[in-house]
Amino acid sequence: MGRRLQMGVGFKGKKTLLKELIKYMATLCISLVVVAVLYLFINILAMNTGFSYPANYNEREAEKLVPKLATVDKVTPDMIPDTMSYAILDKKSKKETAGTVKEEDLHLVKKKIEKKPYVNYKQKGYLVIERKNEYCVLQYSLRADFSSPLLRKYLPNYELTSMCILVILFITVIFIVTTYFANGLKKHFETLNIITRSIKEQDLQFKPEFTNIKEFDCVIDSLLDMKDALQNSLEAQWRLEKNKKEQIGALAHDIKIPMTIIKGNAELLSLSIQNEEQAEYTKYILGAGNRIEQYIHQLIHLSKTEESLTINLEKASIDELTNALQEDISAYKGNKEVNILFKKENLMHKVKVDCQLLHRALLNILTNAVDHTPEGGGVSVQAECDYANFLFVVTDTGNGFSQDGLKKATDLFYMDDKSRHSNGHYGMGLTFAKNVVNLHNGELKIGNSQYGGGQVRVSIPIR
Repeated sequence: MGRRLQMGVGFKGKKTLLKELIKYMATLCISLVVVAVLYLFINILAMNTGFSYPANYNEREAEKLVPKLATVDKVTPDMIPDTMSYAILDKKSKKETAGTVKEEDLHLVKKKIEKKPYVNYKQKGYLVIERKNEYCVLQYSLRADFSSPLLRKYLPNYELTSMCILVILFITVIFIVTTYFANGLKKHFETLNIITRSIKEQDLQFKPEFTNIKEFDCVIDSLLDMKDALQNSLEAQWRLEKNKKEQIGALAHDIKIPMTIIKGNAELLSLSIQNEEQAEYTKYILGAGNRIEQYIHQLIHLSKTEESLTINLEKASIDELTNALQEDISAYKGNKEVNILFKKENLMHKVKVDCQLLHRALLNILTNAVDHTPEGGGVSVQAECDYANFLFVVTDTGNGFSQDGLKKATDLFYMDDKSRHSNGHYGMGLTFAKNVVNLHNGELKIGNSQYGGGQVRVSIPIR
């Protein structure tokens, strides 16, 4: 809260988006005015240097030709500049006897030929020169144009060309100015993206950079408050998990003491003279004690974090690991009528794994499948290596996982009571297996086969 108040005071001297927008509009307007002034200057320079003719240039040139064309014996094409066209009209009939002006262009001139010497129509000028028995009509453009015949031939008139250039310059300036300001805003948005991405990935030790724009820094400040709240929440959750695991570990160690006493006394009873019923009860006690010891051993390992669980990677044969699992699960099922089928393919690889941990993890999956398979059912195991992974798929013919079990089967102490009843299970086997698979950078997936039984898929990278 103190940091937020401190930053709030700092907002007073910062820029705002409104100021940036005004700055953008002012920069854009000034730039366009500069381009327009430069355009006018270049036009004036072009006319002063003779690169282009002003709009009244041809009219003045036509007036200079009047004395000559009015008195010459015959008007010939070589007397007419290349910027003009001409026509010779008979005084009486007003028919064209010579020239290069089109008839449709002379239609208006013929009507007004006796009223005035100048006729302007559609940005074209016409100068009528009276001769002895005829009229000489000069046609010229009232637009500015290039002085070069080559440019007049291959380019539109000077005015249209220069206007196109002006529009292109305006568009270019708008693009440059807009891109400049947009890149500035883009950097600020990228700052926000970096902060939100860091929070999403729970990388909360970053040092934020502020943008010096009030609105962006307000958002950044809010994100930092959210980061602090998330960090406090994660730390509280971590302390809670750590405390819970420490309590589980301590409880597991405490249980070992009375369990040792129970087993010791049961073993002494087994050595004494007992009738058949007493011996059976003693056997049950010893068997249950052995199972409880196994659960306590698992519980102690699960009370540790994944990082503290020691993993020792060494080259091991996947084929030998699978054979050991096949022997152990066959011994585990004992007299239970469950058919276990192993399908092995391409297991001649030696890869770096923690053989002991992986053996325990996969055996947990197998024993879980056997325990949840009814008498007369079966467990199929597919073990194979492809170019990148060791795949281990266990499928049973039990009731399968419920919808809730598909989401929580690997959670500590979770038991899927709705569909996978089994005595002596406390929701630790699949949790331990998933931790071990994660330590190998692998993946464990829970699902159901198409026939309804449970299926666990393990993928361990071997490259």
